[in-house]
Amino acid sequence: MSEELFYEKSEHVGVLTLNRPDVLNALTLSLLESLRTVLDAVNADPDVHVVVLTGAGDRAFSVGFDLSADEDGGPSRTDAFRAEVTSNFETFMRIWNLRVPTIAAVNGYALAAGSNLALCCDITLASDRATFGEPEVRHYALSPLVLMPWFGGNRKMMHYLYYSGDTITAQTALELGMIARVVPHPQLLDEAMTMARRIASVAPYAVQAMKDSVRQGYDLMGFTNAMRYHLLNDLSVMSAVGIPEKDELDELMSRGDMKAFLDRRDGPFR
Repeated sequence: MSEELFYEKSEHVGVLTLNRPDVLNALTLSLLESLRTVLDAVNADPDVHVVVLTGAGDRAFSVGFDLSADEDGGPSRTDAFRAEVTSNFETFMRIWNLRVPTIAAVNGYALAAGSNLALCCDITLASDRATFGEPEVRHYALSPLVLMPWFGGNRKMMHYLYYSGDTITAQTALELGMIARVVPHPQLLDEAMTMARRIASVAPYAVQAMKDSVRQGYDLMGFTNAMRYHLLNDLSVMSAVGIPEKDELDELMSRGDMKAFLDRRDGPFR
């Protein structure tokens, strides 16, 4: 669909690849718009029974939004963050509401919005090199979605990731119930495709009805309303003013000094 996103279809399986490997598949507004466009096309294509989502290259699924992507003369940092938060939410809910099952093949770093993209899929497979994390809280932002309390086995422990901004290995994510399986790195995409084709061989109407029942079950427990409430919290944090630490980080970001920004954000935790 674009240079930033590849889509191909094989044996009733649609494969979506985030294609910015030089920046660890960091997300942009245009990339997320392309992703939503393809997801809409998938929903309208009865020949697609399963979707696999992965990242290009050998290092990352996605490290979240590209914090260095804003151009001079563009919107203020706060306005840019608000646009990113809203775009993240719209994209994640497209995946959540997709009529067919989705499988994330996490081939490396899955951080911030990248972690959310992986975890909002129906099934998440991870390379043994993968890591997951939600570092946003360290720069006065929130995780785009609060998925882990819904989808993990150890809810109390997973709250720690939201509050600390720390990262964990794929094996720890498996032990916490966040993901379905850890596989050797070279076998990841083959494993995801094998799983996708096995699901695609089942009568699609039955599989899609099953997914709808599962999704509706979560919504009866308040999933979508909880996500929307959290979106409002995230936007509120973005708009906060008069917080010296936040203002300092915003200033470093506006100058494009990413090294200083990351040192200021993560330095105290090393």
